[in-house]
Amino acid sequence: MTARERTPSSTRGADRWGAVVAVGITVFITGADMTIVGVALPTLGTDLGVGPTTVQWVVLGYALPLVALGLPLGRWADTMSKRQAFLLAVCGFGVASVLVAVADRLGTVVAARVMQGLFGALISALVLATIARSVRPQMMGRAVGVVAALGPLGAAVGPALGGALIEASGWRSVFLINVPICFVAGWLGLRSIPADDMGLALPRRSWLLDAILLGAGGTAFLLGLQAADPTRGTPILALSLLVLAIVVTAVWTRRPDARVALGMLADPLPRYWLIASCCGGAVTGTLGFLAPFHLTDGLRVSPTVAGLVLLALPAGMVAAAPFGGMIGDRWGHHRAGVLGTALVLTGTVALLGASGDWRAVDLAWRLALVGAGTGLLAGPCQAAVMNAVSPDRGATAGAFSSLTLNLGFAIGPPLGVLTWRMGGGSPADIPAGYTTAVVTAALSLLAVCMVVVSRRA
Repeated sequence: MTARERTPSSTRGADRWGAVVAVGITVFITGADMTIVGVALPTLGTDLGVGPTTVQWVVLGYALPLVALGLPLGRWADTMSKRQAFLLAVCGFGVASVLVAVADRLGTVVAARVMQGLFGALISALVLATIARSVRPQMMGRAVGVVAALGPLGAAVGPALGGALIEASGWRSVFLINVPICFVAGWLGLRSIPADDMGLALPRRSWLLDAILLGAGGTAFLLGLQAADPTRGTPILALSLLVLAIVVTAVWTRRPDARVALGMLADPLPRYWLIASCCGGAVTGTLGFLAPFHLTDGLRVSPTVAGLVLLALPAGMVAAAPFGGMIGDRWGHHRAGVLGTALVLTGTVALLGASGDWRAVDLAWRLALVGAGTGLLAGPCQAAVMNAVSPDRGATAGAFSSLTLNLGFAIGPPLGVLTWRMGGGSPADIPAGYTTAVVTAALSLLAVCMVVVSRRA
């Protein structure tokens, strides 16, 4: 494999946009699930008789498999028919949703959420690989751009949809709504995703150890970041957890299956695109966590106004993502990437000037600018990664891309809190936390600039 994007082929058949729509539906529902469940937690906890500290495992039970199982499931999906693997993932997600809805105790809910996360990780691994099999390479950016817009859209409508469902039918309806949506996605996938003769295959036993190592390393890393607090002296616990994360990850990198995934990083094009994606995710994660506190505690706006302002970030993503794909397909993914990351950096730098005199609209347009830049980056970034790897590694590449993006989402909030605490930790000091967003946005732009340099080398 060379350090160049493969030349688009014109020998493929007609583009199968039905398959793109099927994949987009799953991205929408998994994006909505990340936020819709948050609205259900208070009611769920009251109904099952558990407190907030315990009920958070409903969220963690879903999130941990996304980190631990993404790469092993990507390797597994590369050995199977993409259509059959997609049907397995969608049906499994729907069944797990039903199991959550009928559970009568917290332990059963968490177990079903882990199952949901497992199939959600398989869906994430299959998204880019399925799109790559369904459209021509020269249409890849547009297809990914459309799908990339649906994840933020799902996350944006999740709270409102969840609130309406809970008020009408209780918290269980939040999970049951997944069933008809999964049915539609599965039906479209069956009709539209190109068939092949690979079939299904059993996963290797060695991938279980990979999942355990990645899960342990990711959990230790995130807990270490959350435990870091420079205002309380030497963070012994945080340092210990971070060292553990490094050791466990180092052990994983020595394993044969890890070398296949990490082999992508030997090529500078996917390496720099993945870095840009991770840093862009960190920007979104930081702002998504700090902006609500800035609005309610700093600017003293009502929860209704705060909710409307926070929609500016995903709205910018949804509006710009399809255009990012079009720009990338027509004028080069690297040009769309530079434009997107430059907008993200401009928006985050503008946030550093926040003051007590700001109104809600002052924060809203800056968040919208960051969202638009993120949307412009999403399609070209993921399409470029897929165009730089061989087709038989498509699901692994998709899983790696999803993992780096989710890692960015995960590390953004604790890093933002860390810089906020270093700036003083009071509501008036919240803008200090935006420094994290500026730094990660600058790193994202630098990574895309390195893509440009690598293309010319």
